[in-house]
Amino acid sequence: MGEGDYDGAFEYWTKAAGLGNIDSHYQLSVMYREGEGVEKDKKREVYHLEVAAIGGHPDARNNLACFEWENSRHDRALQHWIVAAKLGDESSVDTLKDAYRKGYVRKEDFASALRAHQAAVNATKSPQREEAAAARGGFQNAESDKMMYCASCGTPEVDDVKLKDCSACKLVKYCGVQCQKDHRLQHKKECKNHKGDCPICFLPLRIDHTKSTLWSCCCKVICNGCDYANVIREVREKLDRKCPFCRHPVPKSEEEFKRNILRRIEANDPVAIRQMGGYRNQEGDYDGAIEYFKKAAGLGDLGAHYELTVMYRNRHGVEKDKKKEVYHLEKAAIGGEPFARHNLGVIENENGRPDRAVKHWIIAAKLGYDKSLESLKKSYRRGLVSKEDFAAALRGYQAAVDATKSPQREEAELALNEDENVTMCCAACGVAENENIKLKKCNACKSVRYCGVQCQKNHRQRHKRACKKRAAELRDEILFKQLESSHLGDCPICCLPLSIDEKKSTMMACCSKLICLGCNYANRMRELEGKLQHRCPFCRHPRAKSQKEADLDMMKRVEANDPIAICQMGERCSDEGDYESAFEYLIKAAGLGDAGAHYRLSAMYYEGKGVQKDKKKEVSHLEEAAIGGHSRARHNLGVIEKENGRNDRAVKHWIIAANMGYDGPLENLKLEYREGLVSKEDYASALRGHQTAVDATKSSQRDEAEAARIK
Repeated sequence: MGEGDYDGAFEYWTKAAGLGNIDSHYQLSVMYREGEGVEKDKKREVYHLEVAAIGGHPDARNNLACFEWENSRHDRALQHWIVAAKLGDESSVDTLKDAYRKGYVRKEDFASALRAHQAAVNATKSPQREEAAAARGGFQNAESDKMMYCASCGTPEVDDVKLKDCSACKLVKYCGVQCQKDHRLQHKKECKNHKGDCPICFLPLRIDHTKSTLWSCCCKVICNGCDYANVIREVREKLDRKCPFCRHPVPKSEEEFKRNILRRIEANDPVAIRQMGGYRNQEGDYDGAIEYFKKAAGLGDLGAHYELTVMYRNRHGVEKDKKKEVYHLEKAAIGGEPFARHNLGVIENENGRPDRAVKHWIIAAKLGYDKSLESLKKSYRRGLVSKEDFAAALRGYQAAVDATKSPQREEAELALNEDENVTMCCAACGVAENENIKLKKCNACKSVRYCGVQCQKNHRQRHKRACKKRAAELRDEILFKQLESSHLGDCPICCLPLSIDEKKSTMMACCSKLICLGCNYANRMRELEGKLQHRCPFCRHPRAKSQKEADLDMMKRVEANDPIAICQMGERCSDEGDYESAFEYLIKAAGLGDAGAHYRLSAMYYEGKGVQKDKKKEVSHLEEAAIGGHSRARHNLGVIEKENGRNDRAVKHWIIAANMGYDGPLENLKLEYREGLVSKEDYASALRGHQTAVDATKSSQRDEAEAARIK
């Protein structure tokens, strides 16, 4: 057919289709659609598409779906797209995504299609195929030639010439030492990693700071693998805890730790100076922090340059200065700091220079920074990055990550993933866990273990700061997690998300279920048309004929410990002015996990109704409500954080609230965007998320009910 011989193509494909070849049926459908060699015939096109689809052809299945959609048979179209997605068809997944956003596909069906699509794609992968794909990509672009040719002279790898990886970055290969020396100037910036190598195993350190430990005695950063191996050796041989590098005894208190840092500062150690700057910053002494950071930056510490950019951006102890922020970012990026390189890319992108932004993100990705990879993925979808550059960045990222791996580090990581402390011994006395001694985790931070209460008390002074920091991090992970739906959940009948506008749903006193107005209206119309008794749309219980009967139904749910009913009773008591009873009901509902009860309690502590005003308890209940999916609580938390000068946390809260469909944060985000405190991407993402959440709550049935209510 490539030669234009449509008659010959039609003859061969008809014969192959008669013998059961599925692809031939698909090709015939294309001919009947385009009218190439035959007259256009919709019936025959659909016939061949159906045969191909039955045989498992994903493109045919996708085309059938498009045909059904054009003919307004949406349910059949969606069924075809789901099947095509489960066969691994990418375009069908994109179509289903749009349909899900518009409310045509249920959440369960969409999730099932996504899982099956991923399983189908994964089933086609193998190490052999990936190796072949990498080699094929290597011949197609110059960037991947590094994988098969000497990066300096271009000599290919053959039987007589064996190339060796660059020992530092593992990203390029050389045929000899001289070639590596000749290429050093050109390759230095890409090769260099600001974290350096672990001084014990000499493997590159990971950019994730949680995968390594700074030792105050020598200010060396040791990877978790070497630290773990050292601890295991000490436990087995019953030795005292010592630094894996300089063999200095482990500090027994926070004061001793700081004394070690001060000794290193006196020796002009830039890492120690930057560490002290970090302490000053945490304590709110911004002037002292800047002094230390500037001194460390002057000694060439890249982390200090990056910390200074954060100070200039957040106006901590200095006036906001974009030029100085960019200057320090560039210094850190030139030295190999991936976070700085990524942020430079963000700034360039905001200033309308996407080509420069992409260059920064490619370099950061090759240093192993995953956020830059995500930014490149978005740019690639918009056509701002070529396929070759994106593929090279992916390979570079994987090579950088692989270079930091070792069996020893994986063993340490496995111990962490199994929720075992790396030390595997009591943090205070060093007793190892065995059959007779079971260690218990610190309740707050979950990062250390103790053999008993006394050991925990003895270790408290040393562990207090790290414990508070880690506990706050764990709390923030829970607090800033984006939920799929609000605290109201889905309507139990139509299974669509309930609107956060409580006027658009009704609570049934008999079963305490929230029913959307659409389902409630449809049920009432059905009952009126059939002259049926009015019943609950969910549990089919006869509707209360009086307020007294409704109150009795409500009390039955309260006695059954239904948190929604208890919260509703608390709200009723509050509206009547009985704040003591309201408080009792709301405390009980909150204890059962009701987010609405937590929100009402926060309002009581804010207004001082029935309780004394208490800012801490107000914020605590707001946080619990926000974690449960209460959008207004989330918005109020953002307002409080803004008043306390923590703009970054305020913006996070408002973005999450907007993504739930709440209108309140949008105006705040607009103001923050105008002031340059919210990036264009985050603001646009929040707007899209808000619209998606609102659209997800819409249906023709609900629109009909709304129109009837307005009339």
